[in-house]
Amino acid sequence: MAQYMLLLHQAPNADDMPRDKMMEVIRRYSAWAESLRQKGQLAGGEKLTAGEVRHVRTKDGKAVASDGPYAEAKDVIGGYFLIEAGNAAAAEAIASDCPHLSQAANNWIEIRPIDQMSVDQAKAAG
Repeated sequence: MAQYMLLLHQAPNADDMPRDKMMEVIRRYSAWAESLRQKGQLAGGEKLTAGEVRHVRTKDGKAVASDGPYAEAKDVIGGYFLIEAGNAAAAEAIASDCPHLSQAANNWIEIRPIDQMSVDQAKAAG
């Protein structure tokens, strides 16, 4: 089965909400993830912190780190899920049911297929 990464895009500071609303959002994500886990479709996932982001780029042949994301960012990646699906259409169907899409009007999900060679190497090593 192929693996896909669902990158959860959201507006900067989207996590600024009252505690009770945040707890409800967490419950919805947890229930969704658990249903995928029970179907054998969830390989992993985490919420990412908004602070302490660093960008590393090469300048004059050397790696240079800088702060990020920047204020002009239209969206940030707030988390990800690693799923298993039979094909891209099945991955889209899984993503379309993710609570992230109903959490805020500007949220969106990027679906990236995992290079199968990487998956095969991990299985062989593990």
